[in-house]
Amino acid sequence: MFGPNVTVITGGHRTDILGRKMSTITNNEKLPTDDQDIVFEGDNWIGANSTILRGTRIGVGSIIAAGAVVTKNVEPYAVYGGVPAKRIKYRFSEDKLREHIAMINRNYI
Repeated sequence: MFGPNVTVITGGHRTDILGRKMSTITNNEKLPTDDQDIVFEGDNWIGANSTILRGTRIGVGSIIAAGAVVTKNVEPYAVYGGVPAKRIKYRFSEDKLREHIAMINRNYI
């Protein structure tokens, strides 16, 4: 689920070429790390006005709080928020998480 105004940014650009204005640097001059996929593992809730940056993995069952800026991977079944986003808590205790996953698996068989 995505709230309104979520921004997903998979691209970047070079800023390190001496003697060149950034506006003159072309796509052909990009480095392999300038453009990276973002992976949403599923069952995610991405809050309004959040930003997800390139090269990140959003773990299964995780929640991103409204207004967060995700710059690093998000753990499964965790709640992240802030700028930059940090783990606030896990959705479930370890016991409850095992029970939750077992219940989901039974529903899909």
